[in-house]
Amino acid sequence: FHGINRINYLKKGNDVFEKALAIVKSKYPTSVEIVTTESLPYNQYIKGMGQAHIVMDMMYSKDQGYNALEAMAMGKVVFTGAGREWQNHYKIPADTVAIHAENNIDILVEKLSFLIENRSKIDEIGENANAFISEHHDYIKSAEKYLKLWQAS
Repeated sequence: FHGINRINYLKKGNDVFEKALAIVKSKYPTSVEIVTTESLPYNQYIKGMGQAHIVMDMMYSKDQGYNALEAMAMGKVVFTGAGREWQNHYKIPADTVAIHAENNIDILVEKLSFLIENRSKIDEIGENANAFISEHHDYIKSAEKYLKLWQAS
């Protein structure tokens, strides 16, 4: 699933995602369905994302945006900002919770191909993503952290 917001098209690396997805579609014409949407209302975007196994989020970030977090909570594999800094911060090995979306078409195709050819990894990473959201982005746990910091000051 590749949901494009035309206003942020280049800022989020959608041009690179589209090129990589075109190669993947030609490489696996009967094995994958690539759904690309554009500037959908939020409820339609979430519905489309919910039907996918893999979500292309954004490329030029050091962390996930809200849509990526929602997809991860749904147990989706998300290509997003999950590079070295993110991995070091959360102490998570590369490509086990989210896939780092690099600005490199060949690497994106390689990572997507690996997932297509190793479907059990999609389930594994999706489960890890869901657990990550529960651990690091649960609203009650987050509020408790803020209260603890506030009370300590």
